[in-house]
Amino acid sequence: MALRNHVQRLAAPFALLLLLAFGLAACGGDDDASASGDDAESAAKATATPSGVKGTGSPQSALGKKLNDAEIPEAMADGRRLGAADAKVVVEAYEDFGCPHCLDFTANIEPRILQDYVATGKIAFEYKYFPLRQVTAVAALAAECASMQDKFWPYHRALFIAQAEAGEKTGPPLAEAFGAASLKKMAAEIGLDTAAFDTCLVSDAAVDAVQADLKKANDLVLPGTPSFVINGQVTPAPEDYAGWKKLLDGLLK
Repeated sequence: MALRNHVQRLAAPFALLLLLAFGLAACGGDDDASASGDDAESAAKATATPSGVKGTGSPQSALGKKLNDAEIPEAMADGRRLGAADAKVVVEAYEDFGCPHCLDFTANIEPRILQDYVATGKIAFEYKYFPLRQVTAVAALAAECASMQDKFWPYHRALFIAQAEAGEKTGPPLAEAFGAASLKKMAAEIGLDTAAFDTCLVSDAAVDAVQADLKKANDLVLPGTPSFVINGQVTPAPEDYAGWKKLLDGLLK
């Protein structure tokens, strides 16, 4: 209970920025669908392939299964960034862990971008926090604490699987899935130092990181989640992977 109270208190500094975010952006179709990553195991035990690492959970939803099977080039990770430091093209994705449109992108398009462009050394891809509700702001704080232990991408997978499972009613509501107890459980399952994770959740460091991304999103007047900034320019999201391929290939010429 004490940790839950601390997490709720840490979410409070987002209140004003969240109000601004609501006025500027929204995730269409967003609701309280969610689930837990109860079946996820330590990322250290995940199945590795030449192009990335798969999840080791057993999600029941279609999108959850896609997320679990996605090969993430974690060896190329630097915190929330995947790819070479000197990449010619840098894609920044501003997302909310509770946004269904973000879930769709993460399950259906992002894995192909990571395999075709990041794993091959062509571009870099970076996740940016743009939480639109207090409950997803707390999930962002937890993800940042995972990032501080070099485990952002396994935790990112677990959070989106949680949302996917809830969408098909195979998991708890968002407030529970992204509550302190569930977030701590996800941390343990991917092999985080849970004592350090708990300390991070009640420190200022994670708040500062998430708040900085949220402020930048608002400064850029981003239209919703997910939004994309490519090489410093706000860029409308292509509708499908074919559109992404055309966009990225053009930038790489």
